[in-house]
Amino acid sequence: MKNVKALLVATGIISLATAAGIAFYPNQQVAHADELAHAEILVSLGAKQVCSCLHVAGREMESCQGDFTFDMTGITYTDENNITRASSHDGQVSAQAKFTPGLGCTLVKP
Repeated sequence: MKNVKALLVATGIISLATAAGIAFYPNQQVAHADELAHAEILVSLGAKQVCSCLHVAGREMESCQGDFTFDMTGITYTDENNITRASSHDGQVSAQAKFTPGLGCTLVKP
């Protein structure tokens, strides 16, 4: 009888732990979606900032990339024909900013 009670208690504890793990373990798809949403914000910020740095301030690409105070190393930048493109996550996330003389840089749809 003592072993049955111990077994029931152990089974209850394991069941509760399993349920808690399922309830509180983050869904991987949601975590990936959150990561991509954050990447979209950072890529857009990077495209606009680098575009302004290149075309308004007249600085070099390497100098512009050094302006960020947080880690932007996963983002790649290209610039041609007054359009600065930024991308990350192997191209899954991208943004571009266009320089217009007299107006500066604005984000445009890629």
